[in-house]
Amino acid sequence: MNILNDIVSGASRQFGREFGRAGANVILKGTNSYTVRGIRDYSERIKPTDSKIIKAIKEIQKVKFVTTNKANASRLIDITDLMLSNISFTGIETLNQLTDLKELVNQYNNKFDHGSSLIDDDFKDKSIDYLEDKRNEFVALMDKFNNDTKVFINRNLVLAKQKRKSKKTATILAFPILGSLGIHKLYLGKIGQGIMYFIFSFLLIPAIISLFEFISYLSMSTEKFDTKFNPEFSYYNQFRISN
Repeated sequence: MNILNDIVSGASRQFGREFGRAGANVILKGTNSYTVRGIRDYSERIKPTDSKIIKAIKEIQKVKFVTTNKANASRLIDITDLMLSNISFTGIETLNQLTDLKELVNQYNNKFDHGSSLIDDDFKDKSIDYLEDKRNEFVALMDKFNNDTKVFINRNLVLAKQKRKSKKTATILAFPILGSLGIHKLYLGKIGQGIMYFIFSFLLIPAIISLFEFISYLSMSTEKFDTKFNPEFSYYNQFRISN
């Protein structure tokens, strides 16, 4: 079974390589969230609030091997079935769980390597054939997961680039000549604020505020500007994937 173990490990390494800061952000909705997660403790007991992925990690950690070949093969089948039920791509929700998914794959591989090393090489049983079929299914599932993830990220990154607001343009428009009229706010999609600037443009207040915004945009890094005004681009651009 060692050859198959190497194949699965290869698929898993590809999974781990493909995504840069995968899962580092909170889900992209509401305000422009960009919160990096802390280190999660996967060793706690299973809680009702745990996600399906976290529960699977803890279930795998609970598996103990014994002294009989057949019992150990059965346990390996069980944890492989658990993996098959958890490796699927469902969009944004999955992207935000990639850190946990990578941990799940690592835990599974470590547990499988341990369990399979306890099974005698000359052990012949239909459970071994069944297990190898399951492992092949897992490899195919990992390949599909990697492909589905790449397609989704690339498609949404293209769309995000098309909608991406330019820091240079926003900075020019924020200069008080146009900024006092709220043109930069309209450009950045802040329609309500832009209208308010225009309505009160006869006062000095919009011009003063836009001057501060001009200076702010000018001194702001492109990454910080994207985080604030192009959250979708920042989100999808964090994933470093190869074609």
